Amino acid sequence: MQNSLASNATPEDTINLRLVFQYLRNYWALVLGVTGVVTILGVTLAFFAAPKYTAVTSVYIETRAENVVDVKAILSGFGSDNKLLQSQIEIIGSNGVAKRVINDHDLENSAEFRQVPSYLAELFAKITGEPPATTSLEQRVLDGLHVTLNRNTTVVDLSYQAGTPEMAAQLADGFAEAYLADKLATKYDSIRQASEWLSIRLAELGVKVRSSEQAVEQFRNEFNLQIAGGGTINEKQIATLNQQLVFARTKTAEAQARVDQIEKVLVRGGSTSSFADAAQSAVITQLRAKASEVERKEAALTVKYSHKHPAVVSVRSQLTDLRAQIEKELQRIVDTAQNELAVAQRREASIAGSLEELRDVTNTENHAQVYLRELVREAAANRTLYESFLARLKETQEFEKMNSVSSRILSPAEIPSNASFPNKKLFLLVSAVLGLIIGTALALLIEQFDNTLKSKEDVEKRIGLPLFSQVPLIDGHASASRLKTFFSFFGSKHASTARGAKNNDALSNEITHFASANPLSHYAESIRELRSRVKFSRLDNPIKTLLITSAIPGEGKSTISRNLAHYTAKAGERVLFIDADMRRQISADAPGDQKEKSLADVLTGKVTFAEATKHEEGSNLYYLPAPSHRELWETAELLSSKAMKTLLDGASKSFDLVIIDSPPTLPLIDSRVLSHVVDATVLVASWNHTDGGLVEQAKDLLDQTPGKTLGVILNNFDVSKAKLNKHQASYGYGYYK
Repeated sequence: MQNSLASNATPEDTINLRLVFQYLRNYWALVLGVTGVVTILGVTLAFFAAPKYTAVTSVYIETRAENVVDVKAILSGFGSDNKLLQSQIEIIGSNGVAKRVINDHDLENSAEFRQVPSYLAELFAKITGEPPATTSLEQRVLDGLHVTLNRNTTVVDLSYQAGTPEMAAQLADGFAEAYLADKLATKYDSIRQASEWLSIRLAELGVKVRSSEQAVEQFRNEFNLQIAGGGTINEKQIATLNQQLVFARTKTAEAQARVDQIEKVLVRGGSTSSFADAAQSAVITQLRAKASEVERKEAALTVKYSHKHPAVVSVRSQLTDLRAQIEKELQRIVDTAQNELAVAQRREASIAGSLEELRDVTNTENHAQVYLRELVREAAANRTLYESFLARLKETQEFEKMNSVSSRILSPAEIPSNASFPNKKLFLLVSAVLGLIIGTALALLIEQFDNTLKSKEDVEKRIGLPLFSQVPLIDGHASASRLKTFFSFFGSKHASTARGAKNNDALSNEITHFASANPLSHYAESIRELRSRVKFSRLDNPIKTLLITSAIPGEGKSTISRNLAHYTAKAGERVLFIDADMRRQISADAPGDQKEKSLADVLTGKVTFAEATKHEEGSNLYYLPAPSHRELWETAELLSSKAMKTLLDGASKSFDLVIIDSPPTLPLIDSRVLSHVVDATVLVASWNHTDGGLVEQAKDLLDQTPGKTLGVILNNFDVSKAKLNKHQASYGYGYYK
């Protein structure tokens, strides 16, 4: 049975204060004892431990890069991310920084850091034949270092603990200086490596840029893809010819319109003088003006002279000549219009032919330009990358000339005046808390493994039998056959049962008659309860023969069986008590001569039952003792014999109750064979002491005859503990005094 606080906790009560108090009450001595021992050890260690001194240096860590040049991705700052600050803290506590400190302060020859194997390590090395395990000097130096990041800042405190104040301050500052030197060296190495890598990469990119640009020019020359003003020459020519073709077509249309007009006039029989060009011609206008003047002159002369007058003839001749000139000029205009139309048509056809030829060439160029543009893009990308790396190389070279880091020591360490270890008050507090934890854990462990029987629920759930009675301790006396000897560091739970212990081989009359002599005691009440449970357990078939046994020795079965016998006899019933424990006799204190006649003599036929049975004067108690000698080995055979069955059959007719005290069940077979010839069996177990598993095994062995095992008696019931533990059986105690 697992009796723990966790198993007894109810769903409604997460923390059951009653169970907590019960737990503390049961194990307070153990918890306080362990706490006291651990506290004493801690205080002793605090007084004898070698003192340690701690010095602190504050260092500011710059998390941003210098903004002198833009080093970009290659030489970016640490950043403000907390992970990067933690990385710097790890660097401070690294072996690389520790080696710098060792070299700067010659710690290899320091006695404080010289490792001396302990006696146990040397002894173990001698046993195993291997050299003692050692740690590196760097690790021994780093053991005293502790780095703490101040909250919401980039300032870290480097605290160092050493055996002397001077060494503590020296190494606290030493680690800060070594970290700054390591950071500066790391920065120079990073810049140098970046510069070298950029130089190599730049040379590779230069070759690549030249190669890509040469490929572009070679392709252009191969396909005559010359660029002018953002496009190829052929594209420019096509654009120009398109403009010229539009202009030529306009001129052709204009010339065609003039010719069409002339042809329409001529078809209709009209005069060429009605042409628009004729009306606009200055020559025709002048000739017409002169002709009009000559006509007026002719009219005047005709009136004055006859038609044949020389003056009239001369004027007419002039007029005819002027009209001929006008016609000639008009014909010239018609011819000019027709010539201009022909010229415009030829020019238009020429331009269209040239444009068609260029378009054929351009189609071929367009296919070549697709690949050309790809070559141009690649060359441009290589050029951009080259220029970017070139700029970064220049920036890196400039940054390499800087000879400082932004991180710095804010406050150097001061030589401590007081030792930081051991802190005696803290040692006392920690030792007390640790002892309390260990004591509580140990008590809880004991409680978890406690499988003893304590209550009615334990008996019924574990054994499967009812609890007949809880018999308390007899003040001033030990239980019948068990002397408690388990006195150890933890203390015996049943030390009280050993008070006033007497001879373990015999029971005094005071103990065996305790219930009948003290009828108002708690002990007598428990015996009365046992008598009632046995008497009323089978009303239809009353129990006449009762076997009382236990799982193991020392449970007090003999004390209970004899008290039950005496009390039942005192109550007016005829009772026969048979001491069947022939392996270890406890009835030698009975009245009369017990050495001559015994149970063994009756079973072997040496004497009769009446001759061996003794009667207690003044009561109805009769008892049949066990043999006093110990040479018997056939006890199981005697107890399972027909004579034993005959004896019990006869006794059950002559007595109201026959009580048989038998040996324990697990180590001996006697009680197992007796269980077959009796009416009922009762098991006795020691309260809060007997393992439930043992009682369960004994019950299984006795159940070979099913139904005969009536119940369990919990003996040595501690009233004071039961009251504190709130056992129901303890509620009535204190009623009698």
